[in-house]
Amino acid sequence: MFFFTDPIILILLGLVAISSVIALRPRSSPEIWLLIMTLLLFGLPRAGIFVPAVGLPLPLAHILAAVLIMEWLLICHHRQKVHKSYGKFFLVYAAIAGIGLFVGLSYGSHYKIAFIELFLYLYSIGIFFYVSEAFAKKHFFMSFVWLLLTISILVSIYGIAQKFIGSSILIDKLTYNSATQNASSYIVSSQSMRRVLSSYGDPNVLACQLLVFIGIGLAMFIGKNISPRNRVIAVIVVALNVTCLVFTGSRAGLLCLVLMTFLIFLWRSRWTLFTAPAIIVFIVMFSGGMINGYIESRFGTHALHGDHRINFPSMAWQMLETSPLGCGLGRMLLVDVQELGWSLKIIPATSIWNGYNSFWLNLFCRLGLPGVVGFILILVALVRHIRRQLKLIQDPLVVAVIVGALIGTICQLFIWIANNTYMLPGGSLNFWFMTGMLVAGCRAYAVEPDKAPARDLWTYPNPSMVFIPVNSIQTNK
Repeated sequence: MFFFTDPIILILLGLVAISSVIALRPRSSPEIWLLIMTLLLFGLPRAGIFVPAVGLPLPLAHILAAVLIMEWLLICHHRQKVHKSYGKFFLVYAAIAGIGLFVGLSYGSHYKIAFIELFLYLYSIGIFFYVSEAFAKKHFFMSFVWLLLTISILVSIYGIAQKFIGSSILIDKLTYNSATQNASSYIVSSQSMRRVLSSYGDPNVLACQLLVFIGIGLAMFIGKNISPRNRVIAVIVVALNVTCLVFTGSRAGLLCLVLMTFLIFLWRSRWTLFTAPAIIVFIVMFSGGMINGYIESRFGTHALHGDHRINFPSMAWQMLETSPLGCGLGRMLLVDVQELGWSLKIIPATSIWNGYNSFWLNLFCRLGLPGVVGFILILVALVRHIRRQLKLIQDPLVVAVIVGALIGTICQLFIWIANNTYMLPGGSLNFWFMTGMLVAGCRAYAVEPDKAPARDLWTYPNPSMVFIPVNSIQTNK
């Protein structure tokens, strides 16, 4: 009877049952799933329930994503050739994560924590494959883009309203769902000290996502051959989202905003390289305390020189010297960096928050150097694939959207150095869903797609249909 009382096992059995029901029933229009997933992931990432057994919120977006990923794994016909240029790196990373799970469970980690971390570090990546295969059509991609820009405007307006109204506009289990009230305390204080959350439940998670919204808007505004109507929409998106980003009080977000702006202007014109020295000076002044002091006085955040995260490089180096292969999922590495005679201790994690406020440091701790290198290789392979496909796209609006979203997504990686937003709602699933949509958009709009035409995941191929390549048809002249 233990198996019928354990929450993890019950959740897994429930996902299998839901996937089976979905597979046997006639499939609804794919646009419905795209609409629901986009709304939940980017508009209401915290909407859901709270699970007391594990002490964590369970967003609806995670439940639906888990079902769709499981359906993709067990039911759908995979298209290996579509992912040929980067699929092998995912397999290597999956093997590393599997070894990390085995090591963690073998040395006494709590299996609930280990499997939750496996979902965050590995299973959530499955949404990338589902999205890149299911929505690789033009009307899917453009519907996603306009829905995403609409959501970005609403999210930023809601965040700006929190700055002036406070926590009274938070809606429990819809726009705010957390095990504690720590996050909501950011907007309980006086107006000058508030750090807005919008519907993301955390200022840094919100800032991380706003970068992607701003990147899309900025690329649309400065891109070539963009219609005046779309430029006006881009100005509105950028203005509202930048304002909301400032109100988050995220130093990493503001630094990455400067970097992202530079990269997008560099895409538009190489003359932007002449501004690189000014950008470097600005970042040095920012890090040295000029703007940092302003944010500290306005939002009450710690000064950079007093932040414990300044020790992260030293901790990473000591981990590399003592445990380069990591300690496994469900375990954590304690490093004392306050004294010369530092000590190292590996203990089972009592919650997924037993770690460091850095995604990269946590990944290094759990999966070691192989895990970090494997993850970076995936990202590099995806960026190279998208860049190659961009050369085959002729629609200037699509090019601007993909470039802006790609640069914004890349800048998120730098925020992860000082914030573990990847582990929170609005983090990992949003990242991989967006990356999947970029790959899907490239496949849909490339003039000469490098792969076969996209097909719905919900229909089986008709043997009576024969596709003849255009270049194989010969005409008599």
